[in-house]
Amino acid sequence: MLGADPVAFLIGCIFLIPAVAVAIPVHELGHAVAAVLMGDPSPRNRGYFRPEPRLFINVYGVVAAFLANVTWGNPVPVNEYRLQGVGRKLAFALGGPAANLVVAAVFGVLLRVLAGAGALVNPATLDQAPLGYLATIVYAIFFLNLSTFAFQLLPVPGLDGWRVVEALFRSRNPRFFFNVAANTRTIWMIALLVVLFAPLLLHFSVLDAAVAIFFQPASTGILGQCVIYVVLHPCLASAGF
Repeated sequence: MLGADPVAFLIGCIFLIPAVAVAIPVHELGHAVAAVLMGDPSPRNRGYFRPEPRLFINVYGVVAAFLANVTWGNPVPVNEYRLQGVGRKLAFALGGPAANLVVAAVFGVLLRVLAGAGALVNPATLDQAPLGYLATIVYAIFFLNLSTFAFQLLPVPGLDGWRVVEALFRSRNPRFFFNVAANTRTIWMIALLVVLFAPLLLHFSVLDAAVAIFFQPASTGILGQCVIYVVLHPCLASAGF
């Protein structure tokens, strides 16, 4: 997962530092805003709208950002009883990914402006012109926000995509969703093993292919092309399809 060039990987991590500082708080604040709009003031009452990004930073999510170019943060506390009903639950679940998508779109536009000014993006080297550094940082912020948007929409327990599935179908089979919740850690361990060993056994990256489902159309819509980073290549062509 670290790629063939450890130097390029380390440089890519340097450019990701400001991206992590943006993507994680944006995602969790998206959930917080959605919760408040849906009638639950808990995030606001508990101070989650203060300018304190450390409230949202999760150590494992930061490590995942550097190792896999996807991330997550500490969940915003909410009162589930105030978020009853399919509509409210869906709005809360999609608030985080939607916030990342909006930020990615803004930085994508900025990236187009910089490219028009002649800036070149290269997250694998520190030998760049000043405008190139700025463009590469903007690119990293764009990429991590968009990859987080796409990753969080996957229907895996613990991610927002699963919250969507749960909001739609839990009432029909509550026992199934209860059992899944009880085994979330085991499911994540299995998923991690699949992500680690699929490239060796199946000769393609399961993570790349899964994230590409949402990443590729969004990236193409914003930039006109599907883009990659040092570790994650969330484009169906690069995933072997």
